Amino acid sequence: MLIPFLFWSIINYLCSLYAVVFLDITDSALKSFLVRVVNAGWVDTFSPNHLFKIFLPVLMTVAPPMSLKLILDIIRASTRTLRLERDNLNLEVDFLRSQLNPHFLFNTLNNIYSLSIRNDSLASDLIMHLSEMMRYTLYDSNTEMVPLHLEAEFLKNYIELESVRYGKNASIRFDCDTEKMDGYQIAPLLMFPFVENAFKYSHSTTTDKCWIHASMDVSDNKLKFEISNSKGELPEGKKIAGGIGLSNTRKRLILLYPDQHILFIENNPEYYKVVLTLTLN
Repeated sequence: MLIPFLFWSIINYLCSLYAVVFLDITDSALKSFLVRVVNAGWVDTFSPNHLFKIFLPVLMTVAPPMSLKLILDIIRASTRTLRLERDNLNLEVDFLRSQLNPHFLFNTLNNIYSLSIRNDSLASDLIMHLSEMMRYTLYDSNTEMVPLHLEAEFLKNYIELESVRYGKNASIRFDCDTEKMDGYQIAPLLMFPFVENAFKYSHSTTTDKCWIHASMDVSDNKLKFEISNSKGELPEGKKIAGGIGLSNTRKRLILLYPDQHILFIENNPEYYKVVLTLTLN
């Protein structure tokens, strides 16, 4: 801001000097003012008093372009921030897709192989569930928003596959009416970390019979997802790695559904419970 004021003062002095020396000024008041400016010299030109006098004219000249530049800089910074947040969300979704890791696929294929040897008709059902899950993660979820009923079907298929691995020693239930979800959209794989977390912790404890109860319901543009699982003491020396998926889900909820979600998590010694209430657009 100081440079325009100094530049303006120099221009004023040089113009006044040119007018006094080379122009025939008939207006006595104007000529007296110009002579006074020239006689004051460079010292007065750069004095604080003179700079204060030209403050408003300079400000009125400089303010519009500087304000425009400031606004453009703010817009560019905001756009860059939003782009980085969007890229970060895409990376988090890719991370969630990678949660269908080889370990899960290995166990599922082993189950299918064992059932196929016994000619169990359940093998064909497992293949269908696995196929639907792979199609969803590879193709259907490659958009910012997906139909809610497809997200529910994905969770249902995952739970069905894991239920086979748990067998009769586990009580696993998923209550969901997909017909009520037509016309609604949701961010893909938003609730998957909660489901995966429930199976991981329930299966890794020393309880005699584990249980996982989940439900998903839509009413008046509000989605309520609830899942709870049993807990117990971990076997000695065993630790459960994780937490990244849940942390990313919290970030995605804040970025995608600001002031449109309520996430409640209850972590007790005997059970773990998650309740997510989401306002759907």
